[in-house]
Amino acid sequence: MEGDAKASAFELESLPQKTGAVESNGTKPQVVEHLNLDEEAAAHENDTWLDLLKHGWLSNAGSNLDAGLTSAAAQVGQVMLTLPHAVSLTGIRAGVPLIVAYTLISMWTVHLLNALYLEYKRSKIRTGEWYAADGKAKHKASQYFEVIGHTCGGWLGAVALILTVFNLMGNGTAQIVAGAANTYSINPILTKRGWTIVWGALSLLMTLIPSFRDFRLLNVIALAGTGFTAIYICVSAGVHGFTHNAVNLAPYSFQTFFTGANVFLWAYGGHGVSFEIIDAMWKPSAYDWVYPLSYLFTFSIATPHSILVQLAFPGLNLKQDNVYGVLPKNGWMVASIVIMLIHQIIAYALYVTPIFFMWEKLVGTHRKPAYIRLPSRLPVALFLWFIAIAFPFYGLINSIIGALTGSMVSFILPALAYNLYYLRSAAARVNAPKQPPRWTGGWTPVLVFNTLIVVYFTTIGFGIGGYASIKTFVDKIRTLGVFVDCYQCKKG
Repeated sequence: MEGDAKASAFELESLPQKTGAVESNGTKPQVVEHLNLDEEAAAHENDTWLDLLKHGWLSNAGSNLDAGLTSAAAQVGQVMLTLPHAVSLTGIRAGVPLIVAYTLISMWTVHLLNALYLEYKRSKIRTGEWYAADGKAKHKASQYFEVIGHTCGGWLGAVALILTVFNLMGNGTAQIVAGAANTYSINPILTKRGWTIVWGALSLLMTLIPSFRDFRLLNVIALAGTGFTAIYICVSAGVHGFTHNAVNLAPYSFQTFFTGANVFLWAYGGHGVSFEIIDAMWKPSAYDWVYPLSYLFTFSIATPHSILVQLAFPGLNLKQDNVYGVLPKNGWMVASIVIMLIHQIIAYALYVTPIFFMWEKLVGTHRKPAYIRLPSRLPVALFLWFIAIAFPFYGLINSIIGALTGSMVSFILPALAYNLYYLRSAAARVNAPKQPPRWTGGWTPVLVFNTLIVVYFTTIGFGIGGYASIKTFVDKIRTLGVFVDCYQCKKG
């Protein structure tokens, strides 16, 4: 779908033999010639800032900077508004270390996914399936379930498909619910359900964005808004003052701890859109260092304000899963909410565009002209709109996504798929287009660490965390029902 590099632009180069590598039969693995998988980068290596501005504000945005902007915009947003509540649920002593740990592990699993993507691309080029008939445009957008299925088998690809669909659907739905809640907080002329209907209608416009190379201007707008909001929240908490003796340092219960921890899983593990971002890059092999750089922005605006809000409003913060329900209403809040509303509609598009791609492939419109392909996405957008109206439990949606799909998509599946692929033969390791970083100590420590990731997140995140979140979700439905008119509205 994207890109216009020719197959003839590839350069062949030898991958050096790795000392000591042997196959199971005792023979040395064969070293094969491999392709330059960053072939599009050559056409842009001399681009100036003016060139980037001229060619990429509305389309064809495939630079490393663009990938970083997209990653950051997909991570922050409504997560900023629910993280303070999550810190209250876990307690500061446990919450802050968890945020740091999940951030670092998230960066590592992106490296694993990047390696698998390069394996997938190399294989598809060699079999003639990467480019369309004209030999220029990509045959189709590459997605999570396709890469996992190709490298590790169809069964794991099917699991990845189911998990990513639910993960992205939940993320998209959360944007609509958060937008409705935020609008209600400054203009209660409609109930939250009424505003959900409005925001669901607006989300239909996002079906018109063709691909991940068309987000640059939207990403800049979104990140400027979240930067302003982070500053506003920190200043507001500081002006209010801190309640030292009432701060929640430890979790109140087993259930609240894991409900909060699952929000961290979701907030710092948005890997469901990673392959689409990598696929849009001119230099896809660079994504595993571009992503950590984008996280510096994400971490700096999402973590300090969560701690400060907990210090300033410990009681209210425990009850409200949206920080706007905690902060005093004034003109600065209204400005912040308006800016965040713009970000949330952009984030909605980032999360659901991969689902649009899947739907297009299913109904056969993925390679059709835009006037056919883009309108064919409407059934997906309408379904997400319906889900948002039925289940407006904002923070709980984030928690369940984190436990049941975020832990799998962002942590378990990358580590499991990487191990399954590279444990099968020494040749796969020798010829890997992306070798383990030197600081890791080589293949053995990497494979062992990946195994620990699988065990930890399967037990703590998916298992125990999933149980806690589902139990809380069911309790809410039993208490409030579905299609709630005004969830967590302030009285009076």
